[in-house]
Order: sequence, then C-alpha cells, then structure tokens
Amino acid sequence: MIEYLIGFVIGIIMTALISYTVHLKITEKLRKELFECQIKINSLSDISELIKQNFYKIASETIKNEQEILHKQNREEIENKIKPLNERLMEFQNKIDKFNITEAENTTKIVEQISLLERNNKSIEAQTKDLIEALTLNRNVKGEYGENLLENILNSCGMVENIHYTKQFVSVSANKTDDEIHTIRPDFIIKLPQGSNIIIDSKMTLTSYLNYVKNESLLKEFKTEVKQRITELSNKNYQNGENINSSDFVLMYIPIEACLNTIYQDYDLIDYAYKSNVIIIGTASLLTTLRLANYLIAQKTQSDNIKQIVTAGTNLYETFVKFSEELIDVQKKFEGLSAQLNKTINRFKRNNPQTPSLFSQIEELKSYGIHTSKTLPKELLIDNELMTKEEGVTVND
Repeated sequence: MIEYLIGFVIGIIMTALISYTVHLKITEKLRKELFECQIKINSLSDISELIKQNFYKIASETIKNEQEILHKQNREEIENKIKPLNERLMEFQNKIDKFNITEAENTTKIVEQISLLERNNKSIEAQTKDLIEALTLNRNVKGEYGENLLENILNSCGMVENIHYTKQFVSVSANKTDDEIHTIRPDFIIKLPQGSNIIIDSKMTLTSYLNYVKNESLLKEFKTEVKQRITELSNKNYQNGENINSSDFVLMYIPIEACLNTIYQDYDLIDYAYKSNVIIIGTASLLTTLRLANYLIAQKTQSDNIKQIVTAGTNLYETFVKFSEELIDVQKKFEGLSAQLNKTINRFKRNNPQTPSLFSQIEELKSYGIHTSKTLPKELLIDNELMTKEEGVTVND
C-alpha cells in the first residue's frame, strides 16, 4: 500500500514536472513572440511619429502659405473697405476737434454766465432780503407796495386814473371811534355809472403771516392783526365820506393769496368783517369786480353813445328840413327872377316890324363898318328879323 502511494505521488510529481517544463517552453515561446511584437510596435510607433512629424510639417507649411495668401487678400480687401471708413473717421475726428474747441469756448462762456448768474442771484437775494425787511418793518413801504400792486391791476384792466378811478381821494368823514370829522384818503375809488363809487383799500399783513408760516402756533396773532386791520378800515367810515357815493361796504384788498386763503378758513373772521361792512378780497376777486365795473361802464358808455347818436340824428334831420325849406324859397326867388328876366328880354325883343328891337338895332351896327367876329346870340333876335338879316332884306315901316 505504501509503495502504491509512493508511486502515485511520484507520478503526480512527474506529471507536474512535465507540465511545468511544457509551460516553460510555451512561456518562453510567447515571450519571444511578445518581444518580437514589441519590436514591431516600436518600429511602427517610430514610423508613425515620423509620418506625424512630416504631416505636421507639411500641414504647417501649407497652412502658413494659405494664411499668407489669405492674409494678403484679406488685407487688400480690408484696406479697400477701411479706406473710406478711415476718411470718415478722419472727418469725424476733425469735427470732434472743432466741437471740442467750440465746446471749450461754450464752456468758458457758460462758466462766465454761471458766475454772472451767481452774482445776480446774490444781488437778488440781497434785494429780496431788503424787500422783505422793508415790507415787514417799514409800514409806509408796505402800504405803497400794496397800493402800487393794486394800481397796476387797475391799469391792466384798462382803467385810467381820473377817468375810471381816483387815487388817494381827499374827503372828510365822521370816525366811528369818536364821531368827530376826520380827513380821509381812500386808496382808490372806482367810478361807476350814474355817480356810484366802489372804495378799495389795500392792507398788508405780511409780518404776522410770515411768522405764522415759520411757526403755526402763531396763527392767533396773525388773525388778531387781520381783525385790527378790519376794525381800522371800518372806523374810518369811508363810505359816508363827503362827495363819495358808495354803498355801505368797503373792499379790503390783500395782495397775498396764500394769506387770503388762511383768512377764508376762519368763518368768524369773515363774519366779523361782514358785520363791519368790510369785504376781504384778493387778486382773483378783485379782477372779477373790476370786470363787472368795466362792463357797467361800457354799458353806460354805449347808452350815452346811443343817446348822442339819436340827438345828432335829430339835429341833422331838423337842419336838413330847414335847408330844404330855404332851398325851395331860393328856387321860388329864382323862378320869379327868371320870369322878370324873360319879361325884360322880351321887352327888348319887340316883335313889331315898325319898331325894331334893341338887339336887331345893335346887330345892324355891323353893317356900318364895325369889324368884329362876335355875333349876338340868335335866341335874342326874333325869327322874322333873323330871316330878314339872312336874306339881306330890309324891313321897312
């Protein structure tokens, strides 16, 4: 049994040795073939690299040549196309240069104008400050400002001083504070048809209003000043002044519309003015009032013109009637004078053969040697004398 096992093992070992030997031979053969293949691959790789290098070289030269040709062609085409563009660009550049020069000059002028505007602005600011100070501190300036503004509005509406309105009309009236006669000077009196008047007085409340604009808590002080102006105007009693034919109210003109709007928001203040026979108006209301006044004046003027036309027509008609009557009298006188003249002429034209007429005797003088080209009119010679003269026959007694 042991021998059998030993023989089996030896057999396996021998088989393994034989298999290993065969494997070595096959491996060696494959290694040789692999080596030969590797050599061939390396050769092919070298050839491929050489071909690739040659191809790259040829391709590069070809592309370079083509690029040079294309570049030359493109350059010529581009130059042909760009040349007009360059000319336009040069022209545009010249215009830009001129524009820059002009712009620089304009900029200099603008800077100068801005400097001038700044100086003017400072001057205006100073003048505005002076005006505000004058309107807020100087009572006379405030009054003149309102009066001048009011008069400009009157003039712009076509009204003429001393024709349609009177400025600072001097009169007297009993003041309501003491019932004594005082001199009054209403700012303006508008003259309406039939002797009626509208009194307008300008009042400025700028100081208190500006204080209110800066601080709304000062509204009460502003309204108090307005109420004082109403009271002052009412106490002067303009509407009852001597030689003033006005209704029982006076117009108080306030030139600042914003100020007026604030006043209109207080019903009690408006009611107080109404009860004081004072009506507060602004520029818009004043223009409406003046338009109505102009309409009434125009209506009165038109009515007066119509009356004058009717009067002139009546006078013209009566004058023409008188002239016609005198013309008829003259005609009658001429007719009588004509009859008298015909009678006298006929007296000289006696149609009596034995007593020749004066005209025929005068005409007969030509036969006595009078040389003249003149001849008596045939109408003054009677027919038988004329015929006798023409036939050369003498009429005897």
